[in-house]
Amino acid sequence: MFYIVVIIFPPCSNTYNYNLPICGEFPCYLDVPLLGIWDTVINSIIPTAIITVFSIIVLTRVYIQKRRLHQANLWRRQRKMTIQLFSICILFVAANVPLNLVTLGHICGLPPSFGGGVQVYADYLCYFVTLLFPFVCLSTLSEMRKKLRWKGLLLFRRSQRITVINPK
Repeated sequence: MFYIVVIIFPPCSNTYNYNLPICGEFPCYLDVPLLGIWDTVINSIIPTAIITVFSIIVLTRVYIQKRRLHQANLWRRQRKMTIQLFSICILFVAANVPLNLVTLGHICGLPPSFGGGVQVYADYLCYFVTLLFPFVCLSTLSEMRKKLRWKGLLLFRRSQRITVINPK
């Protein structure tokens, strides 16, 4: 609902500078202090923090549950879940934290020139989460890796050399 209101019915008019690498980098509603802070904090910073915190909570819950039931906590059994959870969390955090930190710095009063070089790349880094997510998920599935390796579809497969020895 927020984006429908601010993008379709903007409270201002967008300006475009065609001499910059990104001509209309920010929508004009980000210049309205309340809307800019709301969008940044509620739609970007808080979800990143929630995903990180709850990923840690899930692993902690597994550990506590094992201790409560007096079961041996063999991380070998939870290894698959741990690898999947950490790889997805790292992908999401690595793509979102740089832009979140620069934007939070701007909200706190740092000059607009702060983090300009990082921001140009960080704006597009967030889109890689959607593109890389399926590959991260597939890479953590051992069954899928075995099927791909068996069919020879992996990029780094072992070469099978046949050595011929000729008699002299």
